[in-house]
Amino acid sequence: MPTELTLGAVYQRRVAVSLERVWENVHDWEHLPWLHDASFSGIELEDSGEWGWRARVRLASPGEAETLLIDLRREPDRNVYHTRTLEGAGKGADTLVTLTPETENSTHVRVEFWLPIADAEQAESVGASLVAVYTRLWDEDESMMIRRQQELDAASARRREGVPPAIDAISLGPWESLSSRLPLRISSAAGDYRVVETGAGFAAHMTRCPHWGGPLADAEISDGHVVCPWHGYRFSLDDGRAADGRRCHMRPPPRVECDDHGEARLVFPDRG
Repeated sequence: MPTELTLGAVYQRRVAVSLERVWENVHDWEHLPWLHDASFSGIELEDSGEWGWRARVRLASPGEAETLLIDLRREPDRNVYHTRTLEGAGKGADTLVTLTPETENSTHVRVEFWLPIADAEQAESVGASLVAVYTRLWDEDESMMIRRQQELDAASARRREGVPPAIDAISLGPWESLSSRLPLRISSAAGDYRVVETGAGFAAHMTRCPHWGGPLADAEISDGHVVCPWHGYRFSLDDGRAADGRRCHMRPPPRVECDDHGEARLVFPDRG
């Protein structure tokens, strides 16, 4: 480690996921301003690859947000990576992370905060602040990684079970009281859905993001789109497609209709 850097603190923990999930999370730069919105307000990627990524990251600080140029880089053939600050506050700092697989679903994480601060006492003070921040970040990451693994396991189970029987419609109860019962969550063989009301009327959407399986059961609805809290993907309530034209999209959503008997129904599009 360069002599001009001082070790400010060491943070260690176990996360209840595989090493594969942790590395997936490390390379996932997109989630920073969404899952970690208390710490980051934006990110602009400059480069990425198997080696890691480099991006300009805006901090979620009071007043004018500060931007840092961050370089996250893996060490070849080792479960080690560095997060270096190339520009902005703390320029020159190097956060060294060592990942050690313990079991199939447990990984030990060791984080060393090497700071461009000569005074040891000051470095320890800054290091203590970073430990508090990283504790929150890893708490949030662990929750996402656990949910991600659960969704992958569930998807594998669905593939083994085969295609579920087609469902034409699901009753939602009396149409006249539907509005007062929303949001309404529906679990069925056709999937899990949330029924909501917007300025354009009633709509339904999947409660699992098609990108990484993120939770949409309580997700924000904005301008006719459901917004994933993990990566900010926006999907149209009309047709399920991503707002920015990315290939990732939902299945065409079911319609909310009123039948001849005054019953609200979730009507699924023809699979053909």
